[in-house]
Amino acid sequence: MPSLREAQKQLTRDTIVERALELFTKKGYAATTIDEIAASAGTTRVTFYAYYPTRADLMRDFMARVNAVLERADGPDSGSTAPDLVQVVRDGKLAGILSWLESRAALWPVFRPYLDVLDEAAALDPEVRTMVERWHEEVITDMVRGMQLAGRFAAETRHIRGTLAFTQLDYVATLWTRRKMEPNREHALEVLADSWYHLLCDEG
Repeated sequence: MPSLREAQKQLTRDTIVERALELFTKKGYAATTIDEIAASAGTTRVTFYAYYPTRADLMRDFMARVNAVLERADGPDSGSTAPDLVQVVRDGKLAGILSWLESRAALWPVFRPYLDVLDEAAALDPEVRTMVERWHEEVITDMVRGMQLAGRFAAETRHIRGTLAFTQLDYVATLWTRRKMEPNREHALEVLADSWYHLLCDEG
């Protein structure tokens, strides 16, 4: 059980992150200052920097929170991994893919705002860009791993297949967040699942 001091530190960290997310979403990453985040969190610039020495450190926490929501954990070799995604691709069943996509879509309101800010920050900060690109590659690698375990498709085509599948998912997700559009989600996920099935599972 964490000590009272550790709990207080985590509360301060959570408050800073929550207020930063609100401000970044409202004003934009570049237009939001550290002083504004600190004031909104009820603390000071000095305290902010004690927790996050750089903006990239704050973005690193954003990414950690995305991984926590998605239950992505450190893999045995490097990066993070989602065993359920690996298994869904390995099983290669359309119904399983659709179910996995629906479960992730249900979490979009929780984690997509963090990813949207991370994408905006990546356009301005090379360190954040590297972080985001590495995370994209981790997700793609899970898909590649699923195809490998199933012995499916030529090895030289697996990565591009995973890249296309990830890009499709990322684009559809933005329709509910950054672009503020709301098409029929049920139909969109059905079409996406069908595309994933042909990209990642169907060799026939």
